[in-house]
Amino acid sequence: MFQCMWDCANHDGTNCNALIRGYNLSAHVREVHGIHGPDKTRVKCKWNHCDRELHKESLARHVLEHHMGVVYECECGKAFSRLDILNRHKRTCPGR
Repeated sequence: MFQCMWDCANHDGTNCNALIRGYNLSAHVREVHGIHGPDKTRVKCKWNHCDRELHKESLARHVLEHHMGVVYECECGKAFSRLDILNRHKRTCPGR
């Protein structure tokens, strides 16, 4: 469980503070914070005043990796911030 740190729409400096599971992040941001549209829509990350602009399809991964600190580890001991990079590494990892 994670606490949602998305900035509130009333601009008073408070955060959403809802408790969410990482796998529910996309649905939470869509349903509660109104992030809608095609995957290539440019959106601003409002997690803890981040304001980084990115594609909507990358928002959940950005929050998980950069704000929640999710790390993916290989059996060889190397750690990656992105699951797709870990999977690519595993295809050639001699320590597996």
